[in-house]
Amino acid sequence: MIEKFVTSHGRVIYRFPVQSFPELVAYVHIISDGENLLMVDCGSGMALSNKQLLTGLEGIKAEYGETVGLKRLTAVLISHGHMDHFGGLSFVRQFTDAPIGVHQLDVRVLSHYEERRIVASRRLEIFLEQAGVSHQMHENLMAMYLYAKDQYRSTAVQFTLDEETPRYGINFYHVPGHCPGQVCLQVDDIMLTTDHVLSRTTPHQAPESITMNMGLGHYLDSLKKLGRVPGIRLGLGGHEEPIPDVYGRIREIQSAHDVRLNKVLDICTTPKTIAQVSQELFGRRESYHVLLAIEEAGAHVEYLYQRGALVAANVAEIAATRHPVIQYIRA
Repeated sequence: MIEKFVTSHGRVIYRFPVQSFPELVAYVHIISDGENLLMVDCGSGMALSNKQLLTGLEGIKAEYGETVGLKRLTAVLISHGHMDHFGGLSFVRQFTDAPIGVHQLDVRVLSHYEERRIVASRRLEIFLEQAGVSHQMHENLMAMYLYAKDQYRSTAVQFTLDEETPRYGINFYHVPGHCPGQVCLQVDDIMLTTDHVLSRTTPHQAPESITMNMGLGHYLDSLKKLGRVPGIRLGLGGHEEPIPDVYGRIREIQSAHDVRLNKVLDICTTPKTIAQVSQELFGRRESYHVLLAIEEAGAHVEYLYQRGALVAANVAEIAATRHPVIQYIRA
Protein backbone atom coordinates (compact mmCIF):
# COMPACT_ATOMS: atom_id res chain seq x y z
CA MET A 1 0.00 0.00 0.00
CA ILE A 2 1.33 3.43 -0.98
CA GLU A 3 0.48 6.35 1.31
CA LYS A 4 0.70 10.03 0.42
CA PHE A 5 1.11 12.91 2.88
CA VAL A 6 1.24 16.64 2.19
CA THR A 7 3.14 18.99 4.51
CA SER A 8 2.03 22.44 5.61
CA HIS A 9 4.15 23.94 2.82
CA GLY A 10 2.83 21.66 0.12
CA ARG A 11 5.69 19.20 -0.08
CA VAL A 12 4.67 15.60 -0.74
CA ILE A 13 5.89 12.54 1.15
CA TYR A 14 5.11 9.10 -0.22
CA ARG A 15 5.79 5.95 1.72
CA PHE A 16 5.50 2.25 1.00
CA PRO A 17 6.55 -0.96 2.78
CA VAL A 18 9.28 -3.40 1.84
CA GLN A 19 9.91 -6.81 3.39
CA SER A 20 13.40 -6.16 4.73
CA PHE A 21 13.70 -9.54 6.42
CA PRO A 22 11.32 -12.51 6.75
CA GLU A 23 9.73 -11.14 9.93
CA LEU A 24 10.38 -7.42 9.45
CA VAL A 25 8.66 -4.80 7.29
CA ALA A 26 10.33 -1.41 6.86
CA TYR A 27 9.16 1.76 5.11
CA VAL A 28 10.82 3.67 2.30
CA HIS A 29 9.94 7.38 2.13
CA ILE A 30 10.06 9.56 -0.97
CA ILE A 31 10.06 13.36 -0.53
CA SER A 32 9.08 15.48 -3.52
CA ASP A 33 9.02 19.28 -3.63
CA GLY A 34 8.82 19.85 -7.38
CA GLU A 35 12.58 20.40 -7.60
CA ASN A 36 14.23 17.74 -5.47
CA LEU A 37 13.36 14.06 -5.24
CA LEU A 38 14.76 12.41 -2.13
CA MET A 39 14.63 8.81 -0.97
CA VAL A 40 14.88 8.15 2.75
CA ASP A 41 16.13 4.59 3.38
CA CYS A 42 16.12 1.80 0.82
CA GLY A 43 15.33 -1.54 2.45
CA SER A 44 17.71 -4.38 3.30
CA GLY A 45 19.10 -5.39 -0.09
CA MET A 46 17.48 -8.83 0.10
CA ALA A 47 15.92 -9.94 -3.19
CA LEU A 48 12.31 -9.43 -2.09
CA SER A 49 13.12 -6.06 -0.53
CA ASN A 50 14.77 -4.87 -3.75
CA LYS A 51 11.84 -6.07 -5.82
CA GLN A 52 9.33 -4.29 -3.59
CA LEU A 53 11.45 -1.12 -3.70
CA LEU A 54 11.08 -0.96 -7.47
CA THR A 55 7.41 -1.96 -7.29
CA GLY A 56 6.72 0.81 -4.77
CA LEU A 57 8.33 3.45 -6.95
CA GLU A 58 6.36 2.27 -9.96
CA GLY A 59 3.20 2.27 -7.86
CA ILE A 60 3.61 5.96 -7.02
CA LYS A 61 3.51 6.78 -10.71
CA ALA A 62 0.56 4.45 -11.35
CA GLU A 63 -1.48 5.71 -8.39
CA TYR A 64 -0.50 9.37 -8.15
CA GLY A 65 0.93 10.18 -11.57
CA GLU A 66 4.35 11.27 -10.35
CA THR A 67 7.47 9.67 -11.84
CA VAL A 68 9.86 8.89 -9.00
CA GLY A 69 12.23 6.27 -10.40
CA LEU A 70 15.70 5.71 -9.01
CA LYS A 71 17.31 7.49 -11.96
CA ARG A 72 15.48 10.72 -11.01
CA LEU A 73 16.70 10.84 -7.40
CA THR A 74 18.41 13.99 -6.19
CA ALA A 75 19.87 12.21 -3.14
CA VAL A 76 19.52 9.16 -0.92
CA LEU A 77 19.26 9.90 2.81
CA ILE A 78 19.90 7.06 5.26
CA SER A 79 18.22 7.54 8.63
CA HIS A 80 20.60 5.24 10.53
CA GLY A 81 23.09 2.43 10.13
CA HIS A 82 20.88 -0.64 10.52
CA MET A 83 20.80 -3.01 7.60
CA ASP A 84 17.02 -3.05 7.16
CA HIS A 85 17.34 0.63 6.22
CA PHE A 86 20.62 0.90 4.29
CA GLY A 87 21.25 -2.61 2.95
CA GLY A 88 19.66 -1.80 -0.40
CA LEU A 89 22.29 0.81 -1.28
CA SER A 90 24.39 -1.61 -3.32
CA PHE A 91 21.30 -2.39 -5.39
CA VAL A 92 20.28 1.27 -5.71
CA ARG A 93 23.78 2.17 -6.91
CA GLN A 94 23.16 0.12 -10.05
CA PHE A 95 20.54 2.70 -11.15
CA THR A 96 21.71 6.08 -9.86
CA ASP A 97 24.75 8.12 -8.92
CA ALA A 98 22.70 10.30 -6.58
CA PRO A 99 24.79 11.29 -3.54
CA ILE A 100 24.26 9.37 -0.31
CA GLY A 101 24.01 11.06 3.07
CA VAL A 102 24.08 9.64 6.60
CA HIS A 103 25.08 10.95 10.04
CA GLN A 104 28.80 11.05 10.73
CA LEU A 105 28.58 8.35 13.41
CA ASP A 106 27.20 5.87 10.88
CA VAL A 107 29.45 6.74 7.92
CA ARG A 108 31.82 3.88 8.76
CA VAL A 109 28.95 1.40 8.82
CA LEU A 110 28.12 2.16 5.19
CA SER A 111 31.56 2.94 3.75
CA HIS A 112 33.68 0.37 5.66
CA TYR A 113 31.02 -2.22 6.25
CA GLU A 114 33.18 -5.35 6.21
CA GLU A 115 35.45 -4.02 8.95
CA ARG A 116 32.51 -2.84 11.02
CA ARG A 117 30.76 -6.22 10.76
CA ILE A 118 33.80 -8.03 12.16
CA VAL A 119 34.42 -5.59 15.01
CA ALA A 120 30.74 -5.44 16.02
CA SER A 121 30.40 -9.23 16.00
CA ARG A 122 33.40 -9.62 18.32
CA ARG A 123 31.97 -7.10 20.77
CA LEU A 124 28.65 -8.93 20.68
CA GLU A 125 30.41 -12.21 21.45
CA ILE A 126 32.01 -10.68 24.55
CA PHE A 127 28.66 -9.28 25.68
CA LEU A 128 26.90 -12.64 25.30
CA GLU A 129 29.68 -14.39 27.19
CA GLN A 130 29.46 -11.96 30.11
CA ALA A 131 25.65 -12.15 30.00
CA GLY A 132 25.75 -15.83 30.94
CA VAL A 133 24.51 -17.28 27.65
CA SER A 134 25.21 -21.00 27.23
CA HIS A 135 27.79 -22.12 24.67
CA GLN A 136 25.19 -23.64 22.34
CA MET A 137 22.91 -20.62 22.54
CA HIS A 138 25.92 -18.39 22.00
CA GLU A 139 26.69 -20.13 18.70
CA ASN A 140 23.05 -20.02 17.60
CA LEU A 141 22.67 -16.32 18.40
CA MET A 142 25.86 -15.39 16.56
CA ALA A 143 24.72 -17.35 13.50
CA MET A 144 21.40 -15.46 13.53
CA TYR A 145 23.18 -12.13 14.03
CA LEU A 146 25.39 -12.73 11.00
CA TYR A 147 22.50 -13.91 8.81
CA ALA A 148 22.41 -12.01 5.52
CA LYS A 149 25.10 -9.59 6.69
CA ASP A 150 27.34 -10.68 3.82
CA GLN A 151 24.80 -9.40 1.28
CA TYR A 152 25.93 -5.78 1.54
CA ARG A 153 29.13 -4.30 0.15
CA SER A 154 30.73 -1.07 1.31
CA THR A 155 29.25 1.97 -0.44
CA ALA A 156 30.84 5.41 -0.37
CA VAL A 157 29.04 8.25 1.44
CA GLN A 158 29.13 11.68 -0.20
CA PHE A 159 27.86 13.92 2.62
CA THR A 160 26.77 13.84 6.25
CA LEU A 161 23.48 14.73 7.90
CA ASP A 162 23.91 17.10 10.82
CA GLU A 163 21.81 19.59 12.72
CA GLU A 164 23.90 22.59 11.74
CA THR A 165 23.42 22.02 8.02
CA PRO A 166 19.85 21.64 6.78
CA ARG A 167 19.70 20.21 3.27
CA TYR A 168 16.93 20.28 0.69
CA GLY A 169 14.80 22.23 3.16
CA ILE A 170 14.98 19.42 5.73
CA ASN A 171 16.10 19.80 9.34
CA PHE A 172 17.99 16.85 10.83
CA TYR A 173 17.95 15.93 14.52
CA HIS A 174 20.65 13.61 15.82
CA VAL A 175 18.94 11.25 18.27
CA PRO A 176 21.40 8.49 19.25
CA GLY A 177 20.34 5.49 21.30
CA HIS A 178 18.68 3.02 18.98
CA CYS A 179 21.67 3.55 16.67
CA PRO A 180 24.72 5.83 17.02
CA GLY A 181 23.91 7.92 13.95
CA GLN A 182 20.13 7.84 14.19
CA VAL A 183 18.52 10.98 12.82
CA CYS A 184 14.96 12.23 12.57
CA LEU A 185 14.08 14.36 9.53
CA GLN A 186 11.70 17.31 9.82
CA VAL A 187 9.88 18.18 6.61
CA ASP A 188 7.80 21.24 7.57
CA ASP A 189 5.22 19.96 10.07
CA ILE A 190 5.87 16.25 9.43
CA MET A 191 8.65 14.47 11.30
CA LEU A 192 10.17 11.31 9.89
CA THR A 193 10.80 9.70 13.26
CA THR A 194 12.41 6.70 11.54
CA ASP A 195 13.28 4.11 14.23
CA HIS A 196 13.53 6.60 17.08
CA VAL A 197 9.78 6.73 17.76
CA LEU A 198 7.42 4.01 16.53
CA SER A 199 3.65 3.90 16.81
CA ARG A 200 3.23 0.58 18.67
CA THR A 201 6.51 -0.85 19.90
CA THR A 202 9.35 0.63 21.93
CA PRO A 203 12.35 0.78 19.56
CA HIS A 204 14.99 -1.83 20.31
CA GLN A 205 17.80 -0.96 22.70
CA ALA A 206 21.23 -2.58 22.99
CA PRO A 207 24.06 -1.89 25.44
CA GLU A 208 26.62 0.80 24.75
CA SER A 209 29.24 -1.80 25.64
CA ILE A 210 28.57 -3.33 22.21
CA THR A 211 28.49 -0.07 20.24
CA MET A 212 29.36 3.40 21.49
CA ASN A 213 26.62 6.06 21.40
CA MET A 214 23.90 3.50 21.79
CA GLY A 215 22.45 2.54 25.15
CA LEU A 216 19.33 3.47 27.03
CA GLY A 217 20.78 6.65 28.54
CA HIS A 218 21.45 8.14 25.12
CA TYR A 219 18.04 7.02 23.92
CA LEU A 220 16.09 8.60 26.77
CA ASP A 221 18.01 11.87 26.35
CA SER A 222 17.16 11.79 22.64
CA LEU A 223 13.47 11.27 23.38
CA LYS A 224 13.50 14.44 25.49
CA LYS A 225 15.30 16.27 22.71
CA LEU A 226 12.72 15.35 20.08
CA GLY A 227 9.92 16.18 22.48
CA ARG A 228 11.19 19.78 22.63
CA VAL A 229 10.91 20.28 18.86
CA PRO A 230 7.79 22.40 18.28
CA GLY A 231 5.14 22.07 15.62
CA ILE A 232 5.14 18.37 14.82
CA ARG A 233 1.73 17.53 13.36
CA LEU A 234 2.46 13.97 12.28
CA GLY A 235 5.20 11.38 12.70
CA LEU A 236 6.19 8.76 10.14
CA GLY A 237 8.25 5.92 11.54
CA GLY A 238 10.56 3.49 9.80
CA HIS A 239 8.13 0.73 10.76
CA GLU A 240 4.48 0.51 11.76
CA GLU A 241 1.70 3.07 11.33
CA PRO A 242 1.83 6.89 11.20
CA ILE A 243 1.93 8.63 14.59
CA PRO A 244 -0.75 11.34 14.97
CA ASP A 245 0.55 12.50 18.37
CA VAL A 246 4.34 12.29 18.47
CA TYR A 247 4.60 14.07 21.82
CA GLY A 248 2.11 11.72 23.46
CA ARG A 249 3.86 8.70 21.98
CA ILE A 250 7.19 9.91 23.37
CA ARG A 251 5.65 10.05 26.85
CA GLU A 252 4.28 6.52 26.44
CA ILE A 253 7.71 5.18 25.47
CA GLN A 254 9.37 6.97 28.39
CA SER A 255 6.81 5.45 30.75
CA ALA A 256 7.34 1.97 29.30
CA HIS A 257 11.07 2.19 30.00
CA ASP A 258 10.44 3.41 33.55
CA VAL A 259 8.26 0.34 34.15
CA ARG A 260 10.90 -1.96 32.65
CA LEU A 261 13.70 -0.43 34.74
CA ASN A 262 11.69 -1.00 37.92
CA LYS A 263 11.05 -4.60 36.87
CA VAL A 264 14.78 -5.15 36.46
CA LEU A 265 15.39 -3.78 39.96
CA ASP A 266 12.76 -6.18 41.34
CA ILE A 267 14.31 -9.10 39.48
CA CYS A 268 17.75 -8.30 40.85
CA THR A 269 16.88 -8.49 44.53
CA THR A 270 18.95 -11.67 44.25
CA PRO A 271 22.01 -11.98 41.96
CA LYS A 272 21.09 -12.41 38.30
CA THR A 273 22.94 -12.60 35.02
CA ILE A 274 21.69 -10.59 32.06
CA ALA A 275 20.47 -13.83 30.47
CA GLN A 276 18.41 -14.55 33.59
CA VAL A 277 17.06 -10.99 33.66
CA SER A 278 16.03 -11.37 30.02
CA GLN A 279 14.22 -14.63 30.75
CA GLU A 280 12.24 -13.09 33.62
CA LEU A 281 11.48 -9.88 31.71
CA PHE A 282 10.37 -11.39 28.41
CA GLY A 283 9.70 -15.07 29.02
CA ARG A 284 10.36 -17.59 26.29
CA ARG A 285 11.41 -16.13 22.94
CA GLU A 286 12.11 -17.80 19.62
CA SER A 287 14.63 -17.26 16.83
CA TYR A 288 16.11 -13.76 16.47
CA HIS A 289 13.83 -12.45 19.22
CA VAL A 290 16.02 -14.28 21.76
CA LEU A 291 18.97 -12.07 20.83
CA LEU A 292 16.82 -8.92 20.81
CA ALA A 293 15.50 -9.74 24.30
CA ILE A 294 18.99 -10.31 25.73
CA GLU A 295 20.26 -7.05 24.23
CA GLU A 296 17.21 -5.18 25.51
CA ALA A 297 17.71 -6.59 29.01
CA GLY A 298 21.41 -5.77 28.77
CA ALA A 299 20.66 -2.14 27.89
CA HIS A 300 18.46 -1.74 30.96
CA VAL A 301 20.91 -3.49 33.27
CA GLU A 302 23.73 -1.33 31.90
CA TYR A 303 21.69 1.85 32.48
CA LEU A 304 21.03 0.92 36.11
CA TYR A 305 24.60 -0.25 36.70
CA GLN A 306 26.04 2.99 35.30
CA ARG A 307 23.87 4.94 37.75
CA GLY A 308 24.72 2.84 40.81
CA ALA A 309 21.30 1.21 41.18
CA LEU A 310 22.84 -2.20 40.42
CA VAL A 311 26.26 -3.54 41.39
CA ALA A 312 28.22 -6.68 40.56
CA ALA A 313 27.44 -9.40 43.10
CA ASN A 314 30.32 -11.78 42.27
CA VAL A 315 33.30 -9.45 42.49
CA ALA A 316 35.72 -12.14 43.73
CA GLU A 317 34.81 -14.40 40.80
CA ILE A 318 35.23 -11.52 38.35
CA ALA A 319 38.68 -10.76 39.81
CA ALA A 320 39.79 -14.39 39.48
CA THR A 321 38.26 -15.23 36.08
CA ARG A 322 39.57 -14.18 32.69
CA HIS A 323 36.13 -14.27 31.04
CA PRO A 324 33.64 -13.86 33.89
CA VAL A 325 29.88 -14.14 33.78
CA ILE A 326 28.68 -11.09 35.70
CA GLN A 327 25.86 -11.30 38.21
CA TYR A 328 24.01 -8.14 39.16
CA ILE A 329 22.19 -7.28 42.38
CA ARG A 330 20.23 -4.28 43.52
CA ALA A 331 22.44 -1.83 45.39
